Amino acid sequence: MSGNWYSIETGQFGYPQPENNYFEQTYKPETGCPTCKVGKVQANPFRFRAEPKARHSQFLGLNWVFDQMFVREPVKVEFEKEKVLGIRFTRPVLNKTGKPLETMYQLHVDTVLPEGLIKGNLTTETCQMPTDKRSIRFLEAMGSDLLKGPFCGHVKFNFPIGESLRFKESIFRGQPDIVRTNEWFGSGGVANRPILISERVKNIIEKNKWRGAFTKIVELIA
Repeated sequence: MSGNWYSIETGQFGYPQPENNYFEQTYKPETGCPTCKVGKVQANPFRFRAEPKARHSQFLGLNWVFDQMFVREPVKVEFEKEKVLGIRFTRPVLNKTGKPLETMYQLHVDTVLPEGLIKGNLTTETCQMPTDKRSIRFLEAMGSDLLKGPFCGHVKFNFPIGESLRFKESIFRGQPDIVRTNEWFGSGGVANRPILISERVKNIIEKNKWRGAFTKIVELIA
């Protein structure tokens, strides 16, 4: 796919369930760093407390989980009609009963781009034991797991403030309509691979006047 590309985010409504151990319930236990969460692989459906009440939003997200999107039936139908590439759909479930939600689908994005992030305007953090005494005192007061380890040494990027993400243009050639970055973003115990959409997908969203999706152009460098 050629043309412009955009990062996409959603509003967050509620928390994945059960809140005290949603990670263990949702992701493969043998994958990903238990401290920084880089490398996590979903194994089971996300669990919701109840059907989402934001009925006028066609795109929704969950707090703590910033690289997954949940959509309503019209989005699924239209994306399938328009043959949007690089996606599949499953049903999240209700936490108490395990029954599939009636009003929402998870929109899975499984295609990961090659490395191609332009890193010059980004700050990073490394999964390692903190050395700053002030940070250690703060984390101790919070009872944070970030002091317990293990530490994988992986680098995560922080999102630029007031600037666009930048990528090599070549990594988008021949890719489907919706992809993930190769690089991991986040802070502390949060890690995600942001979702990027082609201009064609952005146009479909805007044509249908769907709510809940927020897009920002990314800069492509030849």
